[in-house]
Amino acid sequence: MSAGWSRWVVGDPTPAEPLLEALRAELAPVPVGEAVLQKLESGDLHCQLILYFSPGLQAIARRHGAAPCPPPDSNGLSLLLGDGSLIQSQG
Repeated sequence: MSAGWSRWVVGDPTPAEPLLEALRAELAPVPVGEAVLQKLESGDLHCQLILYFSPGLQAIARRHGAAPCPPPDSNGLSLLLGDGSLIQSQG
């Protein structure tokens, strides 16, 4: 996989807020030039929250069960934590 990104399918975004708060606390402060990006994708019955961890956050990504993936497409991405310029750098 190129560039060392990881993808975590969190699932239904409604009950995910406590997980996201724990992740925010774990990553505070996010290292310069790194980010966790989020995207909502249509699932079978509900939309799913997908988190993308930039290359420098792989140890944390692995702790959360994220799997290696190519860099995410910027369409529909938003910033959860960190450097927002990484959204524009994704194709």
